[in-house]
Formats: sequence, structure tokens, C-alpha cells
Amino acid sequence: MFTSLFRWEIRSLRRDPACWVATVLALAALGFALHHGGRWLEQLNQLRATAQSAETKATAEARALAAKLDAENNSNYGAARDPRDAAGYANRLMANFATLPATPLAALSIGQSDLLPAVLPLAPGTNPRLGGNHEAENPHRLLLGRFDAAFVVIHLAPLLIIALTYALLAGERERGTLALLLAQPLRGRQLVLGRFAPRLVLGIGLLAIFALAFVTLVPGSGGLRTLLWFGVAAGYGLFWFALSLAVAVRPGTAARHALVLAALWLGFVVLAPAAINLAVKTLHPVPSRVDLVLAMRAATDAASGERSKTLAAYYEDHPELAPKDAKAGTDFTLLRIATADRVERDLAPVLARYDEQLAQQQVLVSRLAVLSPALLAHTALADAAGTGLARHRDFIEQALAHHAGLREFFTPRIVRKEKFTAFDEVPVFRYAEETSGTILRHVALAGGLLFALATALFTWALRSVRHLSPAN
Repeated sequence: MFTSLFRWEIRSLRRDPACWVATVLALAALGFALHHGGRWLEQLNQLRATAQSAETKATAEARALAAKLDAENNSNYGAARDPRDAAGYANRLMANFATLPATPLAALSIGQSDLLPAVLPLAPGTNPRLGGNHEAENPHRLLLGRFDAAFVVIHLAPLLIIALTYALLAGERERGTLALLLAQPLRGRQLVLGRFAPRLVLGIGLLAIFALAFVTLVPGSGGLRTLLWFGVAAGYGLFWFALSLAVAVRPGTAARHALVLAALWLGFVVLAPAAINLAVKTLHPVPSRVDLVLAMRAATDAASGERSKTLAAYYEDHPELAPKDAKAGTDFTLLRIATADRVERDLAPVLARYDEQLAQQQVLVSRLAVLSPALLAHTALADAAGTGLARHRDFIEQALAHHAGLREFFTPRIVRKEKFTAFDEVPVFRYAEETSGTILRHVALAGGLLFALATALFTWALRSVRHLSPAN
């Protein structure tokens, strides 16, 4: 009897124009999201290619200019524009970038990749943490966000699921056919599952079609990240199917069920994330950038006003760079390096406070995310796609380590004032991708919680219809 009911429900859905309209709109939204995400992925890849091209071009031009000046025996060329001068090349002529490669799944979940820089220009004389975002972006677009597959899954898919399931039993009760169905050799659980299963198959089928289209159209999209992304999307969809079922089996009219589910959607998808964001910013506010600017000015003034002490302290920390001749005059190049070093040390507490507050914010968000399955899924989708905060934080750490390597490479050459010819020996940034274990650790917990919530709701809903009757 269950099989007959399942087949009858399939035929009923096929004849329902609303079901076809919802299916077509869902596929259209996913198709547009994939197209839009693909363009964003191309933009990220083009940005990385441009940075690599700039590095190659700058090195070639510097080498050619150095050869020309040597051939002309020109020793009066300005140091700031002379590639043979280590300081001039490192801080003026060299192009050295730390770039975060875009994963293919950036086409599915843009995440924070439109807010956080994927390319950082690096030079020994400047601290990359004290610069801003060098990628121009439309602030209105940043405010509204981008339309991607994650947006469809998080915001629109629940509405489709609600439309398919809100009148699961109430519609039969209002049409007077529930008593007729229960008069058949059917248990209440079989009746609910027979009507519910085709809708669940439809939802999972749409996700499977989209997954197949993505893997087919986007090169290099297979692998662990793709599996995790669609796993989280499936878990989130199952949560909404289970929640809709838990509401649909309760007594009440179809309109009442629709209103309750709409309120739950508004609460979980819109209000809860906004409340969590407000709570996080209130409890752990990040220091204002104005404080950083003021601290930078104060540190610079202090270092400039005490040049002799600044230089002496730098020599104590770097005795290998101290001049052998005690009567040697002040080296202004080294003085600039020493001043920058002191400024960074004075600013270290401000930056540390920022990092501490940001870390506390992330911890609080991870704890409160269980209150909003939408926030839980959104974070997991971004982490699976490699566009979340965790991967970018790892990128920044690697970029800072590379910047320290640049300083170690250039500072002795700048101090010794030796002729610079080691263009091909300059350290080049290579991002070390996250390990599979790290990716799993970021995503598995959220995905597991979504499946656990879905399982609990399914179990509760099926237990509540064991003694189903037309009256309830």
C-alpha cells in the first residue's frame, strides 16, 4: 500500500502546475548562481594571473635596466630608481605578491572572498598588516552581497521546501480526504512517509542535478571540498524537510502551518544571524582603525624624535649589522629600517588586541551558530569552498612569514650597500594549501550538527503520527 501511495503522490506532483513552477524557478536560480559564481571565479583567477605577470615583468625590466646602466658605466643614476641598489629595487621597483589561489568551489560560495584581499603586495620596507585592501570594490555590492549557490541553498531552498510540504496533511484534512486515506490499510506513519517521500526525492534530485552540472562544467571541481560542500547543502536541506514535516503533522490548518514555517524561516535565516552578529560585536568589539592610525602616528613621531636611541636599540637586536668603524657616520638607510622596526614594535600591542578580539568573536560565533542552522550552514559552505575566514587567516599567516623572509633577504644587502644582482634569488610566495584534515575539522562539525538536527526532527515527527486520526 505504501508503494501505491508513493506512486500516486508522484503522479499528483507531476500534474501540479505549482510544483513545476517551483522546480523551474529553483533550477533557474541555481543556473544563474552557477553562472554568476563562475564569473567571480574567473575574476579571482585573473587577479592572480595579473599579479604573477606583474612580478615577471618587473623582474625583467629591472634586469634589463641594470644591464643598460652597467653597459653605460652609469653610477649617478638615482638610488631609488636604480635596480642595482638593493633598497631601491626592494621598495620601489620590485613587484612581489602573496596571492591566495581560488578553489573551483569559489563559484559556489563566494563567502568573504569579496571582502578579504586575495592579493597582497609585499615590500621589505612596509608592513602588510598596516595597509588596507588594495582591491577596489563597489561598496553597494558588498552591502547587498553576491548571488551565488550558497545564497540559493541558504535562503531560497527552504522556501521551496516549505511550499512543497506545508499542506502535507492539513490539505487532505481540509478537502475531507484524510478520513478516506486512513480508512485504507495504512498506518499513520506510512501515510505520512508515502506523501512526504516524493517531495524529499524531488529536493534531493534537484541538488544532485546541480552537483552533476557543477562537476561537469567547472574544471577541477572534484575532490574532498566538493563532497563536503554538497554534503553540507544536503544536510541543511534535510533539516528544513524535517522541520517542515514536524510542523505539517501537527493539528491545524494549512494556512497556520504556512505561517508557522514562514516565521521559522524568518527567525532562523534572517533574525538569528543578525542578532548573533549584534551580540558578537557588542561583547567583543574590534578596536577602531582610527586607534591604529593614531597609534601609528605617535609611534612614528616617537621613533623619529629619538633617532639615536632607536638606532642603538636596533644594533643591539641586530649586532651583525652594526658598523665595524665606530666613527662611521649615521647610515640613513639603516636609520629608516630601524625606525620602521621600532614603529612596528610599538604597534604590536594594538595589533595583538585586534587579533585577540577577532579570535574571541570567532569563538563566540561558533558557539552561537547552533541557534541558527542557516549561519551554521553558511559558515560550513564557505569553509568547504575555501572562501571562509579560516583559509584566509592561514593565507595571511603565510604571507607574513614570506614578508619576514623578504626582509631577511634584503636587509643585509641594503646595509652592506653591495651591488644587487640576485634578481632570480628573491623569495617567491607559494601558498601551502590546507590539508584534508584541516578542511574536515572546519566543516565536519557543522555538517554533523545539521544531520543530527534533521534526524531528531524526523524521529519526533514520525513518532507523533503513530496514532494519526482524521481529528488530528
